[in-house]
Amino acid sequence: IRRAMAADPERARRYADAVRGCADDVLAERHPSFPGLDKPAAGDFPKLDANYFHREFVRSEQRCPLSDGAGGDARADLDRLLKNVYDAKDEAGRLGPPSSFYALLLADGDRLGKLVGELGGKAVGRGLATFTRKVPEIVQERSGVTVYAGGDDVLAMVPVPEALSCADSLAGSYRSAFPEQAGATLSAAVAFAHIRLPLGAVLVEAHRLLDDVAKEANGRDSLAAGVLKPGGLNCQWVTTWTRKRPDGGPSRAVELLDRLAAHLGSGAAEPGLSSALIYRIREMLAALCGWDAWRPGAWGRMPEGLDVRAFLYAEIHHSLATRMESGAELRADELTELVWNTLDRSCALSDGGGTGAAEAGADALLLARFLADPGQDGDGA
Repeated sequence: IRRAMAADPERARRYADAVRGCADDVLAERHPSFPGLDKPAAGDFPKLDANYFHREFVRSEQRCPLSDGAGGDARADLDRLLKNVYDAKDEAGRLGPPSSFYALLLADGDRLGKLVGELGGKAVGRGLATFTRKVPEIVQERSGVTVYAGGDDVLAMVPVPEALSCADSLAGSYRSAFPEQAGATLSAAVAFAHIRLPLGAVLVEAHRLLDDVAKEANGRDSLAAGVLKPGGLNCQWVTTWTRKRPDGGPSRAVELLDRLAAHLGSGAAEPGLSSALIYRIREMLAALCGWDAWRPGAWGRMPEGLDVRAFLYAEIHHSLATRMESGAELRADELTELVWNTLDRSCALSDGGGTGAAEAGADALLLARFLADPGQDGDGA
């Protein structure tokens, strides 16, 4: 909405006026106050009910009913005017349609009882109060809405591009609310959900990701993320907030995934990892790890004595060489290192886990691919 209003507020206003002229009750009953959504030149555009931003919904009588007095061409006119908004351009290029996905973020402190035993109830209460006060600011900075924040529990709705960064910031804020020696940690789940999925089902999946995947299976102090499409769970990645690279150095998991996503999709500055290549890497891992069939969240043990990194480099170099006149070797080295750093399993050491050097999964690649170009619904042409 911000991009549309900044790129061409007149197109945005014309579309909003047309919607109001042929349909009733088109303004959202409640809309949070976000910076940059109060430009008079765009009229009621930022207040429209969300269905009116999606061409597929605008074409539907059920999802976007028009008033009895609307002309016979009214729906076609709305579709045309909304396409004009999609066609507006800013420094990033053509706006295109809005994403058909949002993120539901669920977070919860780890081993609160143990923390109370170490610090005492009053000290923990002060720390939780400090954390809770900061949650709405952290979420709103990323254009999100806090559903609730109480004690160590957080539930928020956040746009797709900001969701993992928001979760990472919440984890950092939770740690800093307590003395460093206390070792207070937060685990979080981010469910990237298609807008047509029932919210109750998305919430159930977010709880599964948090309780069963991030906490139980990965030992807490972890982030679990899943992409929920109408056909089911598309991918599921879990990692500790800080990962150990093969060279021994630490790296923030979210930053690493963001770097990987930057080399994917249509917006990549240089030839990167194509969707076809990612699926070939997934199939290669499945073959090497002996999976009967890949499934979201699968980890496989690497065969001993086999240089998997060399297989990975060969696949990436072959893909780049067909698209680059020169420099494929150097580019392949860079991308291989980045991909290699996301494949291994990273469990919380406090629960007896290891760095997972012998186990690998393809979900980080699939998640990065989604983040690079979040699935669109409807016709953006």
